Amino acid sequence: MLRMMTLLVIVLSLAGGFAPANAAHAVKQAAAAQPHRVHMIVIDKMQYGPMPTGVRAGDIIEWTNHDILEHSATARDGSFDVDLKPGASMRLKATAGSVTFFCKFHPTMTATLVVAR
Repeated sequence: MLRMMTLLVIVLSLAGGFAPANAAHAVKQAAAAQPHRVHMIVIDKMQYGPMPTGVRAGDIIEWTNHDILEHSATARDGSFDVDLKPGASMRLKATAGSVTFFCKFHPTMTATLVVAR
């Protein structure tokens, strides 16, 4: 019996340790790596919908045009330029900072998106 227990300990050690210790380490790693969220910005009736809150760098911004006209989301700093035909959607990865954007087809349409680090 002692020989069997010793063999079991050796096999587990060579295989990377005991499962409970590895499982605890995996849980800590998963908690540390937060998944990126998808945030929606809808364009409808010649305006951008409410800006999402809680956006963090690396999250995804999904632009969707529900209007009957073509629109864009064009950053004033040149960091992005999204053209959206009616019914179209497009996704971009958010970068940290505050960026003001407008529609290049309808320049009175403006908004600001705030992205935390």
